[in-house]
Amino acid sequence: MAWQTPKTDWYGATDSEGNYIGDRFNASDFNRIKNNLSYLRDLASRLYGRFSIVSLGEDRTPADYFYADEINQLEENLKIVNSSSLNRDYGNSPTYVDNGNVIDFHELNRLEGAIFDLYDRLTNEFENRR
Repeated sequence: MAWQTPKTDWYGATDSEGNYIGDRFNASDFNRIKNNLSYLRDLASRLYGRFSIVSLGEDRTPADYFYADEINQLEENLKIVNSSSLNRDYGNSPTYVDNGNVIDFHELNRLEGAIFDLYDRLTNEFENRR
């Protein structure tokens, strides 16, 4: 699977009537995050030894729903890759529950920013090894 540049400029706001007018999380966003985490796992395994993350299955389509446990697993997969390699501080991730809070633009910026940072650091380390 190929690396896809993360979206790190998520935006959220409401208009004067209280309607949300920001970015919306969709299937292509979920797939990008899921696949980038798999890419990072493969890269980090080459540098730090083999480890695994939980597979989230096939890519989602626009007709698919996202569940709280899947979003939580994205966060957990990031923690696994990070703790198995560079062990950077990327803040605390919330735990999502069914019919509760949904991932918002702040958390998406944190998540994808962390993924991009790990990619940059791991790629740099891999390319500059002797």
